[in-house]
Amino acid sequence: MLYALDQINSQNDFLRGYKLGALILDSCSNPAYALNQSLDFVRDMIGSSEASDYVCLDGSDPNLKKQSQKKNVAAVVGGSYSSVSVQLANLLRLFRIAQVSPASTNADLSDKNRFEYFARTVPSDDYQAMAMVEIAVKFKWSYVSLVYSADEYGELGADAFKKEARKKGICIALEERIQNKKESFTESINNLVQKLQPEKNVGATVVVLFVGTEYIPDILRYTAERMKLTSGAKKRIIWLASESWDRNNDKYTAGDNRLAAQGAIVLMLASQKVPSFEEYFMSLHPGTEAFERNKWLRELWQVKYKCEFDTPPGSTASRCEDIKQSTEGFNADDKVQFVIDAVYAIAHGLQSMKQAICPDDAIENHWISRYSKQPEICHAMQNIDGSDFYQNYLLKVNFTDIVGKRFRFSPQGDGPASYTILTYKPKSMDKKRRMTDDESSPSDYVEIGHWSENNLTIYEKNLWWDPDHTPVSVCSLPCKIGFRKQLIKDEQCCWACSKCEDYEYLINETHCVGCEQGWWPTKDRKGCFDLSLSQLKYMRWRSMYSLVPTILAVFGIIATLFVIVVYVIYNETPVVKASGRELSYILLISMIMCYCMTFVLLSKPSAIVCAIKRTGIGFAFSCLYSAMFVKTNRIFRIFSTRSAQRPRFISPISQVVMTAMLAGVQLIGSLIWLSVVPPGWRHHYPTRDQVVLTCNVPDHHFLYSLAYDGFLIVLCTTYAVKTRKVPENFNETKFIGFSMYTTCVVWLSWIFFFFGTGSDFQIQTSSLCISISMSANVALACIFSPKLWIILFEKHKNVRKQEGESMLNKSSRSLGNCSSRLCANSIDEPNQYTALLTDSTRRRSSRKTSQPTSTSSAHDTFL
Repeated sequence: MLYALDQINSQNDFLRGYKLGALILDSCSNPAYALNQSLDFVRDMIGSSEASDYVCLDGSDPNLKKQSQKKNVAAVVGGSYSSVSVQLANLLRLFRIAQVSPASTNADLSDKNRFEYFARTVPSDDYQAMAMVEIAVKFKWSYVSLVYSADEYGELGADAFKKEARKKGICIALEERIQNKKESFTESINNLVQKLQPEKNVGATVVVLFVGTEYIPDILRYTAERMKLTSGAKKRIIWLASESWDRNNDKYTAGDNRLAAQGAIVLMLASQKVPSFEEYFMSLHPGTEAFERNKWLRELWQVKYKCEFDTPPGSTASRCEDIKQSTEGFNADDKVQFVIDAVYAIAHGLQSMKQAICPDDAIENHWISRYSKQPEICHAMQNIDGSDFYQNYLLKVNFTDIVGKRFRFSPQGDGPASYTILTYKPKSMDKKRRMTDDESSPSDYVEIGHWSENNLTIYEKNLWWDPDHTPVSVCSLPCKIGFRKQLIKDEQCCWACSKCEDYEYLINETHCVGCEQGWWPTKDRKGCFDLSLSQLKYMRWRSMYSLVPTILAVFGIIATLFVIVVYVIYNETPVVKASGRELSYILLISMIMCYCMTFVLLSKPSAIVCAIKRTGIGFAFSCLYSAMFVKTNRIFRIFSTRSAQRPRFISPISQVVMTAMLAGVQLIGSLIWLSVVPPGWRHHYPTRDQVVLTCNVPDHHFLYSLAYDGFLIVLCTTYAVKTRKVPENFNETKFIGFSMYTTCVVWLSWIFFFFGTGSDFQIQTSSLCISISMSANVALACIFSPKLWIILFEKHKNVRKQEGESMLNKSSRSLGNCSSRLCANSIDEPNQYTALLTDSTRRRSSRKTSQPTSTSSAHDTFL
């Protein structure tokens, strides 16, 4: 402070001849003592001129020789401790005296309703609490313990931290209010270690400190003893300390305290060294005027150097007068800059006030008065109105301070909010620092960041941990993706993780909500996306579910085409004629239609594809089974009629017409269905995570359309059963019957299989394709394979036997009771009617006419 006054007074143009002085009193860091000192100071300031202030021993009235002169006090600098400043402010406000503190950070001192004349060159603890909370947020420390001293500084600082922590979602695991007693320290440290949970990955690793400077050494010592710390301890308390942590105090790092302090993160008011002050201070030594005017320097010398002043001759004690300071190990206090700023702020306020209220001051206008020994002071400056000076001049100062930074007060009278963030990282315990051997940074404290007006900067390369291994200070580890937090006893930071359903997303950390139908949660579970845009399902040609049915259908088409080619080549042979060429070609074309339905079912659904699916499958089956029904019905009618009249509608044209009529019923019904429900596609949702592109009619409606085909199958099967006892050589009905039995088994199996796999459309579609192909395969194999065998491998049976035919014709003519239905169309070549004659019929005819012939069995080859 004296250095700042010397600097100001040495500038003649600063106050234009006015000189600033100081009355310095020691508060001893004690609020009560500071208040007593203040009372004496105020008494001297207002002047003690009344006789009642004095009492004579003999009881007579005092006789004052000289009126005491009032001291001209502009403002008060101090105190350092917040508790002291509060007491001073409460007293000085009564006399409207401005007060500027260089170190008090109590948040309540910003309340202008209580402390109207208080200002400070340091920020409020509210800013410090904000900086500490932002550091915790930066490193994701959501669960911390809080230790504060049982005084105004600790309690108000803790309240400010808790207020800011709640805003950022940081929980206080434990609050410890400590007093400067051993029992209090022991109990508090035990509780802190319990919350630390040394054996677990979670716990309150970080402990926020809002305590007075004198508390910290004992806290560190008890912590080291309780935790039995060693240099290789895996988990330790990380202190997040306020600016009360004194980095120049050797007690903090003495002995085992160093182990407990290692890794501590400390906030320090952002200040710079003042080289000119350090030179000034190092020049002080006993005997000089600057030394002797400061009575506390003698006490400092005696304590620091263990010497004595004014020692008598022959004394063995060290003479303080002979000792001068050394720069080795010297570190100026971090608050030197703020003390100088406080003095300069008052000086600038006085200069502004002088320019405003004393524009014609003689000292300003006359150089003779300006340099006179006792210049006259402007009357307005002699009686300073503290309220006017504080509001209109002091709070409005704006100047460049001694280290080159702009200084101004906030509307609440606080200094600029700026902090330097340090960590205790001693070289002796840090391999990296020992290896680099950075001589430019001899301190064990390393700067790791800076905070200024809600702007946090961290130098991660200077941290004592690796960026990927940040210490954890949480109550519960974060839940994995797809899990929600289930809070424990409404504790914001402690939870158990509960799994959301697969189709749910998180609207917040504690609640899961299901996506709409056709939507699915994103990978981060923070929203839903439309499945139809990226995961729309339909039959793909490259999947096994499509390849197998396609191969079966291709083979079926090739086989059917082969039969058609054979029939065309051997179109005029007895076997082809006897099998009924017209119905055979209808059967073969129907089979190709059945095989082609596989490609329709496997195609991507569209209006055209769905229309063909709804009409084509039913129509193909109706053609196939209508032709089979006509065949079996014709045979049944031939052998069930006992009259001599030929059955009606057994000619080839009649059979084709009947087949067309039966198949037309299915076609007309399908066309009516298409007109009532136009074909189209829709999205089907068999499960929550699937969107299937399918036709716009339900599957059971599709089965309804096949009901008519089922009716034809039942009719075919019924007539196949009825004609099972026809003569042996009429074996075509037996093959049709076997085909029907197999078809019934195939379709009954498919129905159960289809509805049993309702959630997998690929299996359903693939099984339907295979069932359709198998129905065609059964019919192709059962009906046409016997004929192909004769045509290709037993060609001797596929020729006309003229002699046998002549004998047969003769026998027929001589038979008196020959039925007209068997003899009406005796011609040279066999046709559909004569081909039905069996060997047994001819044998009966031969026995009646007693004309056996060796060629009577030749016609059996046509059957």
